[in-house]
Amino acid sequence: MKRKYQIVFTAALALSPIGMMAQGTAIDFSNYEGSQIINSDFEDWSGSEYSNVPVGWHSFESVGGSRIFVAFAKSTAHTSRNTADLHTGTIGNSCLKLVPRDLSMALANGTISTGRMNAGAYSATDPKNHAQMDLSVTETSNGSPFYAVLTKKPIALSVWVKFTQGTYQEEHPYATVSAAITNGDYYQEPTSTNDSTMVIGYAQNNKIASNDGQWQHLYVPFRYDSPNFNQDGDEPQAIMVTFSTNADPGQGSAGDVLLVDDLELIYGQEVTIPASGYATLTNVAMANHKITIPEGITAYTIEANAKGEPIVKDTYKAGQVLPYHAAVLLKGAPGTYTFPTTLYDDAVAITLESDICMVEANELNTPTDEYKYFRLGTKDDVLGFYQAAYGLKIQEKEALLRVKANAAANQYQYVLVKPETEGDINGDGIVTIADVTTLVNRLLDKYERKDLLVTDADVNGDNNVTIGDVMTLVNILLKQ
Repeated sequence: MKRKYQIVFTAALALSPIGMMAQGTAIDFSNYEGSQIINSDFEDWSGSEYSNVPVGWHSFESVGGSRIFVAFAKSTAHTSRNTADLHTGTIGNSCLKLVPRDLSMALANGTISTGRMNAGAYSATDPKNHAQMDLSVTETSNGSPFYAVLTKKPIALSVWVKFTQGTYQEEHPYATVSAAITNGDYYQEPTSTNDSTMVIGYAQNNKIASNDGQWQHLYVPFRYDSPNFNQDGDEPQAIMVTFSTNADPGQGSAGDVLLVDDLELIYGQEVTIPASGYATLTNVAMANHKITIPEGITAYTIEANAKGEPIVKDTYKAGQVLPYHAAVLLKGAPGTYTFPTTLYDDAVAITLESDICMVEANELNTPTDEYKYFRLGTKDDVLGFYQAAYGLKIQEKEALLRVKANAAANQYQYVLVKPETEGDINGDGIVTIADVTTLVNRLLDKYERKDLLVTDADVNGDNNVTIGDVMTLVNILLKQ
């Protein structure tokens, strides 16, 4: 049975009270339900019945299946809370400790899942021994259902692990993690039947090596392109994440230990560049994350010069990364772009200081004589940064231009940037008399429509456009 979950999205494109159409984009996946796994940092162990099992997860303490095999599986614990050995930059003060158990007849790999464990056969490789997920089942264990809701499509799974083998097994040296995103129908792993039509996306790393007994940060991408996956266009409804002390059932050694911490689902930020070719973006996907500039996009951080004019501080090209909280002006052909998101290894938020920045609603709407705020948008069909009045409804963490009040103008219809090719004002890749014409028109406020917002007219790089730039440009032409 499929369960549908409603999620309310906040659009970043809105009509302001002053009749200006905003061009900003802001996405915050951390506020969405159904986008992360509950207790994925393994900090909540508050369940009264199974104090050695993290809330939201299940191991053999709640195993189902044939009575005789269930009794064997429940005979000893595989999971416990660990507080003595944590990775650098950990979130919280505990992690999961997962160990196998020797059941005399066979070695039972230490396994934990957001689904339910099932024991149904002596052989560890028999598909009757598996993890399963069924959203129609209302039974719970340790206060948690035997499934995890997921209604979005992450691009990767990020997790910290530390794996050690009690006795090295040359043919079976790896631990494993897998994550199956499903349409909500019954799913089990492994299985003897082809049930991949339930699967929408899948991520797996079945080669988690010991790494000399050191913590390691894994980044495991999801696949959505398998021809065997769900072809009905179903949306995600659930995810089953499973960890095991060995990638091969019944293998490894009794002394194996797998520590797991700070699991997180990583999402790419989708940004739509409107017909104007410009938008703003603040990297607010999740704390301590960086996003990568996709092909076709240029990003600018902005600061105001002494005259209060916005100028480009730094330029970011495709393939470069923006850290968490970086606010930028985007330039690109109209369309929707995906900004891949990854974690910093160190749990430290890096903030780029610039005058285009995140502004909370209470900051904008608190009377002050220090700053004036400007929002990217169109007014009378002209693109620019226009003053945002008190009381304006802005999106959470939307990027605005903030300028010192004593230097601010009423509006800004251009942002200065030094040309990539010295003297190439019109951006055609060469320096000709046409560039002089464009520059003179800029000085006379007769710039062409295609040259608005970001203008490469600051030839001499003094953060101003004056007759000095014309002279510099003429000298460049004479030297050709």
